[in-house]
Amino acid sequence: MPGPVINRKLTPWELMLAALSAWLVPGAGHYYLGLRKRAVMLFVCIELTFLFGLYIGTIRVVDSRQSGLWFLPQIFAGLNTIVAHLWSRNLDAGQFSPLIRDWSYHMGVLYTGVAGLLNLLAVFDTVIRIGRANIGQQPIPAD
Repeated sequence: MPGPVINRKLTPWELMLAALSAWLVPGAGHYYLGLRKRAVMLFVCIELTFLFGLYIGTIRVVDSRQSGLWFLPQIFAGLNTIVAHLWSRNLDAGQFSPLIRDWSYHMGVLYTGVAGLLNLLAVFDTVIRIGRANIGQQPIPAD
């Protein structure tokens, strides 16, 4: 009934693959480690936070030129940010209405940035779990 447990040391390439997948898709690193329930929880929480930020402030909240320093935490949301940033740039190239920076824009930037920071914590958790398992300090538990 419990999920798989990693009983071996992971190579540096596997560590990088887990960290990269955890960055690109929230929860993917935990899924790679066999922590399925935790992976689903992380995916749902981080995706909903990011999507709610887009809903509040429109797709244009993810733009390196407009968001300022908040674009840095947004980057950690992975593929979400890449897709939203490219989409936002495409909108700016066309003849669309000017960007209005009201409360909804700022809240959207905040929510998408927080989603990125949450995903950064998930990436750190994945790497730390692998590191602890590799040195024999703590095995990776099953769900």
